[in-house]
Amino acid sequence: MTEQQSPPAPVMAWAERTLGPLAVLRGAAADPSLAHTWHVVRTGDGARHHVKIALNPGAFTRETFAHRHAVPALGPGAAPRLLATSAAHLALIVTALPGTPLDRLRLREATLRTVHWRAGSLLARLHQAGRHTGTAHHDAPTDLTRLADEAARHLDTVSDRLSTDEQKLVLALADRLRFVGRLPLGYIHGGPLGSSLLRSADAQLALRDFESARFAPVVLDFVHLACGPWIAQPPLRTAFFAGYGRTLGPDERLALSCLTALTAARRLAAAHALGDQVAVDTCEAVLDRVNDEVSV
Repeated sequence: MTEQQSPPAPVMAWAERTLGPLAVLRGAAADPSLAHTWHVVRTGDGARHHVKIALNPGAFTRETFAHRHAVPALGPGAAPRLLATSAAHLALIVTALPGTPLDRLRLREATLRTVHWRAGSLLARLHQAGRHTGTAHHDAPTDLTRLADEAARHLDTVSDRLSTDEQKLVLALADRLRFVGRLPLGYIHGGPLGSSLLRSADAQLALRDFESARFAPVVLDFVHLACGPWIAQPPLRTAFFAGYGRTLGPDERLALSCLTALTAARRLAAAHALGDQVAVDTCEAVLDRVNDEVSV
């Protein structure tokens, strides 16, 4: 994967008009699935910032709205501060936060439990933040139906990489997801929490990257963790929901199991295509766990 070493000239010029002379510390990975983000330092005082270009106008609008209306509820130091936006460039400037992403932490389980407790507390504050319109409240439940439909369509293209039992499990859970009961709604992060949660050297936790933030069923924010660290270390899940302040209701538990299986199936197909046996084993463990949890 290559890097774009500097922002496009018009964006860099805008950033320097806003902040002053800048030096680029790290380029942006040229990955079409990610927003381009450059880590820059202001040469006058060494202050560090991120210059971001959103993938599309919708992502720009979501991240701008999140920073202005929801992120302040997280508290000082718990998220980057938005300094400037340019709709013409779909660009934002935010403060850079120190820390290591959650999915790269190598800590003892007792410490990880504390990290997940704090993550639960942080997500609870976000889910309760932000104002939503009547339209957003009406549209939020359709996220689950859309994901179920996508899973069924996706299965047609990856069926040769899944066993017959795995295909049956995915289709059955996609169908159940369409008829799950009413779920608690809130202002979700919507992105991969493993890379978006940062733990600093002084053990503080912060959340970044709000381009997918929106009003939706809050259970959607738990899927990435359920497909990752919670499989191998179930106490981390317990710690997270202790910090979150409540456990999941029956319909939420069912929805999370369905969403976890659909995500694992998609990742399993990709892992087979890449020949990544570690990822294959992880995804199959997720599907086995869900199969044990849900009677299909």
